[in-house]
Amino acid sequence: MNFPLEQPLFQFFYWLVNTAGVGSAVVGLLIGAAVTTFALTLRWIASAKDMGQESYPYPPKH
Repeated sequence: MNFPLEQPLFQFFYWLVNTAGVGSAVVGLLIGAAVTTFALTLRWIASAKDMGQESYPYPPKH
């Protein structure tokens, strides 16, 4: 069985994560993207049209 770090791709990811400046920048970008996505989702939900104003009265009047 081959150890994963024998592969160049895994060596690159290991170097990327364990380099203090580069690894923290990648983590910062991931966290920033997650927070931005969350904030934009909340803004999208808050700006949704209120469908309650266009509903029929209950009980229905014939």
